[in-house]
Amino acid sequence: MVNKPCRCDNKPCASTCPCFKAKVHCTDNCHGKAPWADVACLNTTTGLKVKGMKPAEVRKALCDAGLSPVGDKNELQKRLAVHFTSLSGGKGEEDVGGEGGSGEGGQKSGNNILDLMEAITSNEGDFAFILSLSGKIVKATSSKAELRKAYFLLSAKVHPDKNSNSALSKKAFQAVLESFERLANPEKFEEQEEEDDGKPAKKRKKTERFTRGNGGCYPTRVRCPRCKDTWNTKDLGLEDAAYNFLMQGVKQYLCGGCFLRFGCMTALHSCPHCKTPFEHDPDDYHRKITCGNSKCDRTFGFWMFTVSEKREKEIRREVKEENEKLAKTRAQQRRRGARADKRVGTLSNEERVKEQLFVLSLLDNCPRCGWLLERGLHKEDAREHLKNCNDEKLIKAYQESLKDKESKENSKKLAQESQEEMSAFKTWEYNGRQVGQLWMLSENILKRECKKYNLETDGPKHVLISKLGRVIRDRERKMITMGGEDHKSTHDITPIHKVDAEDLPANMESMETEELQCVAASYGLDFDHTSDVKVDLLKKLESARLKGTGLLMILDDQSDKKKGRKRKSNDDEDPDYKMVAEANDSD
Repeated sequence: MVNKPCRCDNKPCASTCPCFKAKVHCTDNCHGKAPWADVACLNTTTGLKVKGMKPAEVRKALCDAGLSPVGDKNELQKRLAVHFTSLSGGKGEEDVGGEGGSGEGGQKSGNNILDLMEAITSNEGDFAFILSLSGKIVKATSSKAELRKAYFLLSAKVHPDKNSNSALSKKAFQAVLESFERLANPEKFEEQEEEDDGKPAKKRKKTERFTRGNGGCYPTRVRCPRCKDTWNTKDLGLEDAAYNFLMQGVKQYLCGGCFLRFGCMTALHSCPHCKTPFEHDPDDYHRKITCGNSKCDRTFGFWMFTVSEKREKEIRREVKEENEKLAKTRAQQRRRGARADKRVGTLSNEERVKEQLFVLSLLDNCPRCGWLLERGLHKEDAREHLKNCNDEKLIKAYQESLKDKESKENSKKLAQESQEEMSAFKTWEYNGRQVGQLWMLSENILKRECKKYNLETDGPKHVLISKLGRVIRDRERKMITMGGEDHKSTHDITPIHKVDAEDLPANMESMETEELQCVAASYGLDFDHTSDVKVDLLKKLESARLKGTGLLMILDDQSDKKKGRKRKSNDDEDPDYKMVAEANDSD
């Protein structure tokens, strides 16, 4: 037994820890009696099991739990161990990855879940209290990141799929979901609860200007996620309002030290009061929040610099162009990936290629064990090394290091993709939630929006856009019919023949077929994705765009008839033009 508790406060309990040496678990008296979740210790039943998991398995488990997979190895293991511990309600003594308890322990756990669901339903309407039942105390002023963590912890226990779809679990889960939505997006519900004063509401503009005061707000410190340098608009020659656009998730900027391009979700943020790091969500920009530090309960907001309406319009155009390029880049990457999947190749072929490159001195390290081919050595030395490279332990260690490196690169790539997706979504919101611009959003964002309307998320991108656009248009039309002039639109459903030219893609002729399908689906045009090629889609888009203007493509129709081709019928054609064209043909 250990004579006294260990004090491994700032590092994991390992070979130098007296508890670890004695092969006993750390207790509540260890680490200066600090909460186990606040120290780096993994010397518990759960911690040791998580410690034995591979990095890829840890990241996958974190993603499945809705937690961030970004961080070093110790941070990820601790994050997952804390999550598993919170699910069981104990201090790290549950079975990780098991099928649940059995006998008396399993019955006790089931009773605890039932008690939790009853507590949630009996306190329906007390949103902060419900989310705090997750074990993570939150307030109405907590950041969206803190609210999301509490929501994930609680929903993992009461989700209907994990409780035989019982009526109580459905009601409890609905209460948890409502609590998160109410606290994370209060402005949406404030608009719904406004009393009708009998005055007609102002017509919603395509691009709304939002202004507010700066009481209790600060220009918080933002740092580069790579080099940790402070991002300063003055040092970079940027306008002060660049802080607004960054924190709203609308634009990404370059670091002045390492030239990394980052946005508000990948940047490092610090509390203006206690300097504690916190996770920032673009939805928090117009809220006053707390940093999540238990010793700091002071609220703060984010400073909003003055920006002219002209400059806002310029920014809208800039971010639209950037997101168009990003959407095209994503489509190109998908096409390249699809072509690569069709190629015939095996792992053995890849290994042979790497070994050949190593022999040709085009690779510095041996692809098997990582041995470095130093300067002065030749092909013969590389061949000789490959013949004798049979140390299984060395090979296994090197391959695992390569996997860890690849996993870290994938995590960085995933974080950057999430930032780009959120930037595209915030740009869409910033430009007035135009349904015709849904094509610029990523598939992940589209699936998330479909879930909000209880739509299926199966099918390619243009199918998701068609489903989502149809529901939003129907909903807006019904609300206009029921609410009349007092209705406040949440989305812009302007058809393609009435939108401004700047709202359309800059150069549709340069877009590929799948991108044009998404644009056509955004504006609700009918097309056949199996037979309509690029030229057909361009004609339909142009026909719908020029509907009722008398500027349709008469020459193309005439040339089709001269060549003896029967023109396809198009439901989007203007009937007035069709009558005039037939009259001209008869003449």
